[in-house]
Amino acid sequence: MPINPDFQKKRKRVGKEEGVAVWGPVDPPEKLGIRGTNVAVDWDICKGCGVCLDVCPMHVYGWKGTSGHPTSDRKPSPIGESECACCYDCEAQCPVQAIRVVFGPPKAFIAAVPLMFAQIIVSVIYGIVYGPYLGLSIPFYVGWIILVVGLPFFLSPSLYFPKAQEGKSVMDTRAIVDSGTYGIVRHPQVLGCILLICGSIVISQHWLSAIVAAPIFVLFYRYVLKEEKSLIVKFGNDYKCYMQRVPSMNFIVGIIRLKFRKHE
Repeated sequence: MPINPDFQKKRKRVGKEEGVAVWGPVDPPEKLGIRGTNVAVDWDICKGCGVCLDVCPMHVYGWKGTSGHPTSDRKPSPIGESECACCYDCEAQCPVQAIRVVFGPPKAFIAAVPLMFAQIIVSVIYGIVYGPYLGLSIPFYVGWIILVVGLPFFLSPSLYFPKAQEGKSVMDTRAIVDSGTYGIVRHPQVLGCILLICGSIVISQHWLSAIVAAPIFVLFYRYVLKEEKSLIVKFGNDYKCYMQRVPSMNFIVGIIRLKFRKHE
């Protein structure tokens, strides 16, 4: 019987081992539960064949001793699940279907999102209620234009990604999406976040808004660099060709290139 895709809803998290979540029930040595969250291995199903270690390009897995377990005396543990490129090779090639891979943004990115929304909302409300801090009216209206431009980029995943299959996230695509805003920039959602933040700063014109935004920009930049490496691993030369056609986040260059491609 394969790993339960809804194990996080149906099982209780009972602890961690070397930073890897453990989902019960656990009653060693016979019953060991599931290890991992975004990359999860059901140790009670796993036979320790090592296929996942062989096929994983990001070296996510490491061996852990499980002496006395009925199926094998060692199991692969997803000790590097944060580095997973979501290529699904391990999940697809596991002979007993003991692995489940689910897309999950880095923790730093997840932490930055609520801070980003707080920064945008507070800055916009400040600009509306108290007026721009510097009293400049033209930039105030320009800020609203930037917000409007940034919104479709921010909503890109839900607008242009194909529907996920087998209960996976909409971001969990297995094909390169190059339509819509993805034909203009490779990371439209991050660009949308940056434009929304910049728009809110220009609306409020307050120095505190800019200070709060600075670390968010750094976190987004690091996220884009990491994601690019993962996507190259996941899609190979197809993504490298996509990188040559479409800029990372320079939407002006992206629009110009898109127009040239349409006329070719």
